[in-house]
Amino acid sequence: MPAPDEIRARLRGPVNSLPTIFTRDGELDHHGIRSAIDYTIANGGNVIMLTWGDSLISLLTDDEVAAVHRTVSEHVGDRAVTIACDNMWGLNKALAFGRYVRELGFDLYMVRPAAWPGALGTPETLADYYRAVAAEMRVMLVGDVPLRTCELIEDEPNVLAFKEDFGLDYAHEVLLRWGDRWTMVGGGAMKRHHLLWPHGCSAWLDVFIRCHAEPCLTYWQAIQCHDSAAAWATIRRYEQPLWQEARRVRYGFDGLMAHALLEIYGVAPRWRRSPAPNATDDEMAALRTFLHGIGLL
Repeated sequence: MPAPDEIRARLRGPVNSLPTIFTRDGELDHHGIRSAIDYTIANGGNVIMLTWGDSLISLLTDDEVAAVHRTVSEHVGDRAVTIACDNMWGLNKALAFGRYVRELGFDLYMVRPAAWPGALGTPETLADYYRAVAAEMRVMLVGDVPLRTCELIEDEPNVLAFKEDFGLDYAHEVLLRWGDRWTMVGGGAMKRHHLLWPHGCSAWLDVFIRCHAEPCLTYWQAIQCHDSAAAWATIRRYEQPLWQEARRVRYGFDGLMAHALLEIYGVAPRWRRSPAPNATDDEMAALRTFLHGIGLL
């Protein structure tokens, strides 16, 4: 396993928050998962991340979660940083899965404790939870971890990174206080990253890096050249209209961004497991017309 400083250093640029790919009849499509990984790595992506949301973990059985992780680990190897995720389990299951992904060779384990109000931890019990998991596997924090919990675990050497997906004020507070300890990955979109980059956020979850990399690579080059105007122009030209379209369509944001786009660009099929809706052939044709209109086809 790479040293902690090496993992932190490689958490840079656009991140493939990997969708789980399905066949039309709702079975896991491991070939499609491998295809999305290969596209990312061939186009300069350095991080393959499984997440509770984009990877549709809530639609999978525990055995399927394990199978998807195995496919990712075996196919990526040492070509990119790999980040595992959980299904908001209790501690015993989280520990067992931490051991599993460590043995598979993952670099980080993104741990998300249960969010249901009846199962919420206190800042102190959450700190105990994270420390216990960190004893099994290097941890990435995610979400609105209480600031008091962050204080209690700030000296834990196996907590290496933070995936923010709460509020910008919260993300800035974490960067101010722990940015030198925990590498931050932005929770989604170049626009959000653009607001966090000057304060130390080194990477972001990106939809283009898994199917049509040119926009995010253009943005990333502008950021590295400290050309804020060019970076913002890329966001306005490509990302903003696409986000607006994704909020409008019947099959939803995830259905467009994480699935329909993959089929449009020939990476993987568009299907999701029921009850998630899929784009129809007519809706796919309309999406192609829209993409052509904004210069993405």
